[in-house]
Order: sequence, then structure tokens, then C-alpha cells
Amino acid sequence: MNIEYYLKQLETLVNIDCGSYNTSGIRQVSEYLSNWYEDINWYVKKHELEEDRVLLEISNHENCDHYDAMFLGHMDTVFPDGTVALRPFKRQDDKCFGPGVEDMKSGVLTMLHIAMNLPAKINDKLNICMCYNPDEEIGSKYSSDLLKTIASKADRVFVMESAQENCGHVFNRKGRTNYKLEFKGISCHAGFIFDVENASAIEELGKWISDLSKLKNKEKETTLNIGIISGGTSVNTVADKAYMELETRYYLEEERIRVTSYIENLIKNPFNDKVKISIIEKSEKKSWKQTKQGLEYIEHLKQIADKMNIPFNEKKRGGLSDANIIAEVCPIILDGMGPFGAYAHSEKEYMSISSVKPCVDFFIEVLNDLM
Repeated sequence: MNIEYYLKQLETLVNIDCGSYNTSGIRQVSEYLSNWYEDINWYVKKHELEEDRVLLEISNHENCDHYDAMFLGHMDTVFPDGTVALRPFKRQDDKCFGPGVEDMKSGVLTMLHIAMNLPAKINDKLNICMCYNPDEEIGSKYSSDLLKTIASKADRVFVMESAQENCGHVFNRKGRTNYKLEFKGISCHAGFIFDVENASAIEELGKWISDLSKLKNKEKETTLNIGIISGGTSVNTVADKAYMELETRYYLEEERIRVTSYIENLIKNPFNDKVKISIIEKSEKKSWKQTKQGLEYIEHLKQIADKMNIPFNEKKRGGLSDANIIAEVCPIILDGMGPFGAYAHSEKEYMSISSVKPCVDFFIEVLNDLM
């Protein structure tokens, strides 16, 4: 592969502000990708979604009803508009820096270069899909159903999020439950709390912060984080409203049940029964565990990697991906299969240049193995 051309294209993609709510930036990324694929005679299908979003389903053969392999990436990042101006693409030694370079523009572009370097015999024999999602960083809110429809046509899916050090891939991911809660108390003048009926929504919320911390379980890798709180109107008024947003993440289904049951029981039985608590919004993503077929395929790929002298290891991660969404429709999914990178969602984010070609070469051999 031509690594300098890859890096030139990567600079183009990284230097586009395309946070999840910047749909024009995401569309700009999609147009570059569409044009590059059309240049190598792949077929681009643009699925229009809500909120002016577009999902790309790109294939080497037209109108496929079955895919031997599907590669999946996302075009959005977590960064606000203006981030590119502050820290545009930069190359230093073996590293490239810039917003989204690791999560996941390097993986997005690697998918293209797998297609570009595909031998004719593989291209003729296999049906391959390159799928690009516009809203993964906000939970694939608009694309989930379509992703499942496309993935249901695939025998196997490779999610091209970045690998971690020493080719640490991801073969399981945590599930997540999010809550947005409203606390309704009874307001009064703060100087009269011993004289008139009152119930502080903020005081109730504060007790929750302390109480919920005990639900974390390091041994089972169950986390709980209260990320946003708000409430009150003035310092001399007992707050009649407060809000909390929290999430819990878990590998085990029994941990999901334990934590969510506790939270929902506390909603019904607050510390102060004069405060009423309601769920404004609740969302869940199931944890992703390997199937028997998936585990067998992982062992097979390890043998291919060994023959190529490429490390092939597993690295646990606390984050979620589209693997959580498509797990129910596809029997074989491998995640974290892109080039190596680190420090996603931060100013230190980078990807390793030297990891790109081995990644492309590996997948060419993986596809050849399907012949």
C-alpha cells in the first residue's frame, strides 16, 4: 500500500470538524469517502437518516443480499466545532495527532485501503461491505435499526475501532444503562425550614450521590458514574427541583439487574418521602459477549496472525461501540481491529503510522482465507 497517500487522505479527514451534531461536517467526510470508493469502482449506497444524517453502505458488488465480510466504522467524533483550528493534523515520528485521528478516522480510512489493495481474485469471489455510521459517538441513536439490517446480511463483522498496544483487540464489551432523573421537592424560604412544610430536592439528590457509590464493583468491573447534576433557583430558597444524569456499565447481566433494581427501588422509596422522583429518560445497550462461533473464529485468526508474525491479543475496554448493537443479528463480530492508537477523546489522541500496513495486510489475508 502507499502509506504516504494514506497519510495525505488521513490529514484531509482529520482536518474536518465533524462532531456528532455537526451533520455538515459528517456529510463532508462521507463525500470524500464516497468519491474515493467510486474511484476504485465500488458501489456507494447513501442511506438518508433523520436529522440530516447519512449512512454509507459501500460494496464491491452491486445490490448484494449477502456479505461474506462487513467492515464497520463511524464518521463522527466527540469534539466541538473549532477543534481542528486549535490542533489540526500533525505528524511527528511514527505518530499522527489531531481530533478523531484514533477514534476513528484511521480505522475509517484503513477500510478504504483494504478495498484499494484487494487482489482481483478476492474481489471477484467475495461480497464485501464497508459501512460508515454517522452517529456512533451518541449511541447510534439514528442508525441502530439500519445497522442491524445491514449486519444481518453479513457472516462476520469487523469493527475497525483502533487496536490497543501490542494489537490488543476487543472481543467483548460492557453494557450500559443511562438514567436522567427529576427530583421534585417542596420549596419554601430557607429561613423558615423549621416552621413550614418543605423538602429539598437537592438534599435528596445529595444523599443519592453518596448512596449510589456503593453499587460499584471493581472485581466484576461494574462502574457507576453520576455525570451531571443541577437544581435550585437561589441560595435562600429550598430547592423544589433537581436533576441527575448517571450511567452504569457492566459485563454481567446479573450486575445490570442488581444495579438497576437498586436504583429503581430507590426511586420508589426515596430517603425523604416528600420528594418525588421520576425517570425522564432511560436508555440501555446490552453487553456484548462472544458466541461459540466467534470464539472459534478468533482462534482461527490467531493462527493466521501467527503465520504473518503479527501480534493478535485481546484488550478489555470499558467503552461501548456498534458491536453492542449488531451482536444480536451477527454471529461473528470482532472489534478494535483497526490500526494502533491511544488517548481517544483527548488532546493527546494519536495513531501509529507503522501499524497501518500490517493491519491492511492482515485483512487481505483474512479475506483470502474466506475464498
